[in-house]
Amino acid sequence: MKTKRLIASLSLFAIILLTISCGGKNHEKSKDLGASSLIEVKIGGMTCTGCEQTIQKNVGKLEGIKSVKATFTDGRAIIEYFPSVVDTVKIREAITGSGYVVKNFTASNP
Repeated sequence: MKTKRLIASLSLFAIILLTISCGGKNHEKSKDLGASSLIEVKIGGMTCTGCEQTIQKNVGKLEGIKSVKATFTDGRAIIEYFPSVVDTVKIREAITGSGYVVKNFTASNP
């Protein structure tokens, strides 16, 4: 009897774990978000790899961001995003909210 309960409990746990790991944001990304856009952002105030990581983390948190690559040596970030979900105002706010200065946005070819 205890063995059957243990097997049933483990099976239920496995199903829940599988449901959680296969659900969530990955399901959202399967929706048609339209074409992505690529921008280059000139950023002031980055001095190290920690700055790169901060920008990548904070911009990457925004819904609609596909990728972020910041480089402190160039003072820029390349951001791929879905304009149907997030706009450059939100991206600017994420960067300035992290303590950096946005100098300009330039459309970039993928």
